[in-house]
Amino acid sequence: MPWWKRVPFFYGWIIVAVTFICFAVGHTAQLSFSVFYVAILEEFGWSRAALAGAYSAYVLVYGLVSAVAGVVVDRYGPRIALPVGGIIMAAGLALLPGISALWQFYLLYGVVASSGISLFGSVPSYSVINNWFVKKRGTAMGFATSGIGVGMMLLVPLLQSIISTYGWRTAYLVLAAIILVVVPSTTYIFQRHRPQDLGLRPDGEKPSGGPEMARRERIRADVLVVDKEWVSRDWTLAAAARTARFWLILVARALELGAVQVFLVHQAAYLVDAGYDKMLVATVVGGVTFVGSGAKIMWGVVSDRLGREQSLTLAFAAGTVGVAIALSIHPGSPLWMPYLYAVVYGLCYGVSSVLMPSLAGDIFHGRWFGSILGGLYAGGGIGSAAGAFLAGYVFDVTHSYVWAFLLVVPVMWLSCLLYWMAAPRKVRLVAGKAKRAAVMQTER
Repeated sequence: MPWWKRVPFFYGWIIVAVTFICFAVGHTAQLSFSVFYVAILEEFGWSRAALAGAYSAYVLVYGLVSAVAGVVVDRYGPRIALPVGGIIMAAGLALLPGISALWQFYLLYGVVASSGISLFGSVPSYSVINNWFVKKRGTAMGFATSGIGVGMMLLVPLLQSIISTYGWRTAYLVLAAIILVVVPSTTYIFQRHRPQDLGLRPDGEKPSGGPEMARRERIRADVLVVDKEWVSRDWTLAAAARTARFWLILVARALELGAVQVFLVHQAAYLVDAGYDKMLVATVVGGVTFVGSGAKIMWGVVSDRLGREQSLTLAFAAGTVGVAIALSIHPGSPLWMPYLYAVVYGLCYGVSSVLMPSLAGDIFHGRWFGSILGGLYAGGGIGSAAGAFLAGYVFDVTHSYVWAFLLVVPVMWLSCLLYWMAAPRKVRLVAGKAKRAAVMQTER
């Protein structure tokens, strides 16, 4: 018997664990930018908008290359795309210590490193998880993406300590070494594209045992699908792009990530400007993502029971309160306020990587889902780039982040409205609601 069938649990959870680990180290290179941002500004004296533009280039390239990454993983599988991506990203980060000009930072960080993580980041990993899970899709996505927060909580204080002691160049070398050791090895050994490759079924379900069990499985499948005609189509990127739902999700994602990046990129500089110690600020930045990691699991589970749109609404409500707390912080504010911000805004941040791929999977599930998700992530890259740059530009013009932070709130709620209009609930029910419907049908 193959070793994967001797594992005492569903192999799909190993896929989730590998994604957790890769996200923990890979996405730290992106989301720790705010602590590197302060150190690099102090050394080179570039404007905040100019340096934030490198991050904008990173997320823009990430979104555009993700479209290609989706095609690569659909055609060649994750055991080729993901290890190569880890090697490329590590190379880009390892070369950063030699820079002396802004364009070099743009090239190595904004293009090379970003292209690398595109090949092992969200689109390839989510498309694989989408194949392994249907009923527990949101829960699996939540656990996988929680690695981002755990990695940030563990690595950001370490990186800040290295920056303070040895400089930001050494910190990037350490990060490159971690990625090079972890990502290629774990993805090549453990990743598999579909459960059928190992003779398994999504969610670890067993083959039906007799006519009665088969009847019950058919009932569950029927109640899970709301729009049978929609689900029966063999969705490709070209076909999806001809639907209103595709563009509603794309624009919603662009707005969502544009709002999120305003805080992820500029929160450290904002808190340092308010007079807080850099090590405390690094802890707060890590705290946002650490709380977000727990929130990712929570929103994944909640969305599998309550619904994707309802969960997004609750998360954006928390984000609105988090923005209000951030705007209340000023020089002389008590130490507990940044930590309160980290907890409340972290609840909102936690939804950003979980529910879009889950609801997109509900709508466009199929063998070409990686390509479709990659196309959707192109919109997210544009939004992320705009949010990061515009917040820096607003600061350079007004010497304050107030107007940039205020704009985040209406942008978040417009994103939420567009997700409701895309209406994944009208294509496929989440497991919790489908289970209740199945019980009602079975009892008839």
